[in-house]
Amino acid sequence: MVTLRPYQTDGIKKIFEAWNPQLLNHKNVLFQMPTGTGKTTVFSEIVRKATIKNKKVLIVVHRIELVEQIADRLVHFGVDAGIISAKQKANPNCDVQVATIQTLSRREYPPADIVIIDECHHSKATTYKTLWKIYPEARFLGVTATPTRINGDGFDDLFEILIPLGKLSFFFDKGYLARIKHLVGCIPDLSRVKQRMRDYDIEMLRNVMLDNSIMANLIDSYNKFAKGKKTIVFAVDVEHSKEIVQRYLNAGVAAAHIDATTPKNERAETLSKFKSGEILVLSNVDIVSEGFDVPDCEAVQLARPTKSLVLYLQQVGRCMRPAAGKDYGLVLDNAGLWLEHGLSYIDRDWSLQATKKSKKENHTPRKVVAKDEEGFLHEINRPVETIGLELTELTVELERLLAFESFLRIAISSEHKLTSAVYRYKDFLISKSVEMSDVEESYCRKRLFKHGYKNAERFLYHIRNEIKTEIADKAKGVK
Repeated sequence: MVTLRPYQTDGIKKIFEAWNPQLLNHKNVLFQMPTGTGKTTVFSEIVRKATIKNKKVLIVVHRIELVEQIADRLVHFGVDAGIISAKQKANPNCDVQVATIQTLSRREYPPADIVIIDECHHSKATTYKTLWKIYPEARFLGVTATPTRINGDGFDDLFEILIPLGKLSFFFDKGYLARIKHLVGCIPDLSRVKQRMRDYDIEMLRNVMLDNSIMANLIDSYNKFAKGKKTIVFAVDVEHSKEIVQRYLNAGVAAAHIDATTPKNERAETLSKFKSGEILVLSNVDIVSEGFDVPDCEAVQLARPTKSLVLYLQQVGRCMRPAAGKDYGLVLDNAGLWLEHGLSYIDRDWSLQATKKSKKENHTPRKVVAKDEEGFLHEINRPVETIGLELTELTVELERLLAFESFLRIAISSEHKLTSAVYRYKDFLISKSVEMSDVEESYCRKRLFKHGYKNAERFLYHIRNEIKTEIADKAKGVK
C-alpha cells in the first residue's frame, strides 16, 4: 500500500469536498499540483476510493508513455486497469480504463462515473471537450502543474473550481522538492524568428540555435557548471538534438538522443542507461517534458526557446525531484527563457480565467538579481550581463545589499577606506529603520574580506549594535 504525504491527503479531501452534492457540488474540478509533488499518486488514491464504491473511472492522457506509467502505478493501489491505446489489447471488463485521447476518440467510449484528465492543460482541444458531451453526468477531475495556455485562454468554460495544492516555496521549504539554481548561458537573438501557432517557427528557431557559438556554449556551460551531473537537454527538433548529442560525444561526454519516433525498445534502453548513469546527457524533443520521473536528474539544459510557460515549467520540473545527495536542481538556461517567463521557481498565482497578454507587454522579468560564483551580487542593467551568473529573486534584503554594493563601488573607485561603504550602509539602514540581518552582516563581511579588510568581523559587530541602538533611540524620539 502507498503511504500518502500529508499535503496529498489534504488535496484529496478538498477534491471530494468540491464534488460532494451536500457541500460545494462542483462536477468539474481542476486540481493544480507543482511538478514532482505526486499528481499520479493523488488521482490513483481517488481511483482506489472510487472503485471501493463500485464507481467506474476513465483516465485520459495524451501520450502512450503516460498510459503505461499510470496503469503500472495503479497496481500499487490494488487497482487493475484496462488500457485503451493503439496496439494494446482492450479489457472492457475493468471498472477502470486508462486511455490515450487519440485512440479513445476512435473507439467506443467506456462507461464512467468519474473522468480524470491528466495534464489537463491540453483539455481545450476538441477531442477533450467531447468528453463532457459523452459523460454529462460524470464528475470530472483535471490535473496539471500548469493550468495555463500559450494563447492565454482560460479553463472556466470546462471547470467550475480551481484547487491549487500549494505554493512552490512551501514544497522547497519542506524538502518535498529540490531547490533550483538558475544559471544563464548564452542569450540567442530571436528578433528575426517568426511565430507560428503563437510559438516560434521551428525551422527558423533551429537555424538560430544551431549557430556554432550557441552550440559551443552548451558544452561550455555543462563543463563549467554541471560536469559529471546527470543532465536532460531540451532541443528544438530532431536535427538539433542529434547535433547536440554529437557535440557532447566529441567532448568526451556520454550522451544520447530520443524523440517520439525512437523505437519503444530503444527508448526504454536509453532511458534505463540514463537512470543508471551510463549516459550522463540525454537530449530529447518533447518526450520527457511531462510524466518523466528520474529523481536523481541533477540538471536540465534549456536549448529550446519557447513562448509556452507550460513547456518551460515542465522542462525545469525534471530536476526538481529530491534525491539522496542532491542539494539542488541546476537549470542551465541557454535559451534565454528567464527573459521570456521569469525564474522557474517563483510562486505563481493560477486562475481559471483567461490571462491575455498585450503584444506590447515587456517580458523582461522584474525582481531578479544575479550572483557570481562567490555569491556576490550584480545588478542587472542589460540581459547580457547575466551570462555565466546565477539568477535569484530580488528580495527586500537583497535589494538593500545592492545599495551596499553601490557604496562599495564608490569607495573603491574613489580610493576611500572600505569602512566608508559600511558607514554609508549604516546610515542607509537607519534611515529605513531596518536593523542589519545575519545575511547582511555575513555578506558585508565576505565583501570586506575579499578586498583585504582583516578586521571586518569585529568592525561589523560594532556597526550592527550601533544600528540597533540608533533605531531604538529614533523610535523613542531621542536625538
